[in-house]
Amino acid sequence: MGSSQSTLRLGVASADWTHPKDHGQPFDVWGGSGWARVGKYLPLLPFTIKVGLLAFNGSYFIIMDKDGNQHEVDVIIMQRLTHRGLAENILKARATGQKIINDIDDWYWGVDPTNMAFKFNHPKEYPDENINHYKGILSKSDLVTVSTSYLADRIRPWVKAEIVVATNTVDLKAFTPRKHVDDGPPIVGWVGSTAHRSRDLETVAGILRPMFNSGEIRLHHSGNNIQYPSFASRIGVPYDAVTTLPLSRAEDYPSLLVMDIGIVPLKDTPFNRAKSSIKGLEYAAAGIPFVAQALDSYIDLAADGIGRIAKRPMNWIKHLKSLYSAEVRNEEAALNRERLVAYDLPIGANRLADIISNL
Repeated sequence: MGSSQSTLRLGVASADWTHPKDHGQPFDVWGGSGWARVGKYLPLLPFTIKVGLLAFNGSYFIIMDKDGNQHEVDVIIMQRLTHRGLAENILKARATGQKIINDIDDWYWGVDPTNMAFKFNHPKEYPDENINHYKGILSKSDLVTVSTSYLADRIRPWVKAEIVVATNTVDLKAFTPRKHVDDGPPIVGWVGSTAHRSRDLETVAGILRPMFNSGEIRLHHSGNNIQYPSFASRIGVPYDAVTTLPLSRAEDYPSLLVMDIGIVPLKDTPFNRAKSSIKGLEYAAAGIPFVAQALDSYIDLAADGIGRIAKRPMNWIKHLKSLYSAEVRNEEAALNRERLVAYDLPIGANRLADIISNL
């Protein structure tokens, strides 16, 4: 990526970007997926960039920013827009020379019914915005970027557009590495929304609950929301047994990483196998050793020497116990941070700039 500003005009329209008027605050808000896949890269891209709501003028798309200004753009990155008729408008826009990239980071056609996202993407629940429309939208684009090879393989049979695997990266400078000390049982924690899970936390309930009951560990959850089931209820411990922090803006996400040991429990399903290792990257960036379920992306990450993987309950127990020592945690955290250089934010930004420029 060059240092000079390009004349290319880039528009970004994401379902994970919220207009100020929609939440009553003077600022726009990025959701987790939109921030991780697109938002955090924008300040590093050498283009004129407009983020906002997508509109169609009859021939091509324009971007309406948070102040209501309309902007013509050469390339548009769309994310999780699933509207009826959007596929047809993409074809019209492409006929004018406008380039369309769609980014996708989840296997939405394999969402577990217990996951809140199942309802919000289902054709019967939302006939005008759903995964059936999304198939056509992805296929009619110039390019589709995905977060994992598994996800690329799943959509390839019906997405006719070019597919590029753009693995996630993490902004190392945004995280302050944790300094571990032996001040009691280590805090085992998880970051995320309990509403968007596929009974994942329940897979480690029989591991964490006995360890907590015996006083070997403390428990923490960042991302608590009183409207959703509690982390404590998912693993079967009293509510006051778990310290919590509420969800934050994506830009403030590093402040949620306050545990000694991170966990990434994932039920072995197609939906979860398509997931990236972003949570593990964030734990590692924050100086937190972690244990993850042995699914595709975490197996790959462990092959690079970052994080631990567990195939069976006995593996989870062994890894967690071996991280009780603050000295071990500090050593492992330092090694993880060193190896994260290959996953640092500028690498992802350079790659995205090349993808856009090469269109």
